[in-house]
Amino acid sequence: MKSNLIFVFTAISVILIVIGILTGDVAILSNMIVISILISLIPFFVYRYTKFLWVKSIEGQFPNLLRDLADLISSGMSFSEAIRITSKSNYGKLTVEVKKMNNRLSWGTPFLRVLDIFGKRAKDSKIITEVLHIVKESFRSGGNIASTLDSVASSIIMLKDAENDRRSMIKQQVFIMYGIFFMFLAITILIINVLVPMIATTTESATGATLSLQFKDPCIDINQFPCQIYSSFGVMLNARPGISSYYTSLFFLTVIIEAIFIGLIAGQLGSNSINAGFKHSLIMLFSGVGVFLFLAKIGLFL
Repeated sequence: MKSNLIFVFTAISVILIVIGILTGDVAILSNMIVISILISLIPFFVYRYTKFLWVKSIEGQFPNLLRDLADLISSGMSFSEAIRITSKSNYGKLTVEVKKMNNRLSWGTPFLRVLDIFGKRAKDSKIITEVLHIVKESFRSGGNIASTLDSVASSIIMLKDAENDRRSMIKQQVFIMYGIFFMFLAITILIINVLVPMIATTTESATGATLSLQFKDPCIDINQFPCQIYSSFGVMLNARPGISSYYTSLFFLTVIIEAIFIGLIAGQLGSNSINAGFKHSLIMLFSGVGVFLFLAKIGLFL
């Protein structure tokens, strides 16, 4: 899946850049390059977020599997027989993993090795990793595995309930993160359209005069990183050359950085996972870039 996503979005990015080159317009080419970079990031975000959803899905069904295994083992079945029976039940996305465990056991793979293989696939889940460690230790020591499984299942359900309660309470904090970002975006655009023209006017009027406070383009006569990036973004955003282009590009990059990291923070707050923040980062990133490109298109940065 990951390789397919990378191939598709890379192809789209290349096509967009080729279209930009064929137009012969530097501003359009710059827009296409930025859009292509954003599109190239999508496979990573989508893959990580899909993996996060898969982990959450199997975590939700894992207590049901453990309880069914506990009941079957209590009735006198072995672990292999219990896995075979449960492989015929429906545990959502976890069903596929149970069937894989049953197939490996039927081929003669040792039980502990089967758990290790499943553990590697579910390594992103701390809950499942800890449970598998407990089960393996109980299996090695010859303890009451059925009682252990039932106890662990109850503990997972309690943890999930507590996590759901926490998510409900913290949801308003996620909305606050969105509010902070869009407020920052609005203030940035206001600064670009009010303060930056004032700075540019002051700089122009100060030519040949002596003032206590003067502003100038820090990238003037400099063709090195990061001034090259500012120059490219200035052309892309159709900003007036000079100090206006510099500050417009600077604030544009600031909005991009703000979108990525506030999104990750929102995911950490809302779901206690940075991976969940990729969704918020994408939403904020495309919103911010989209607003800037739209304003550049209508000539607001001239």
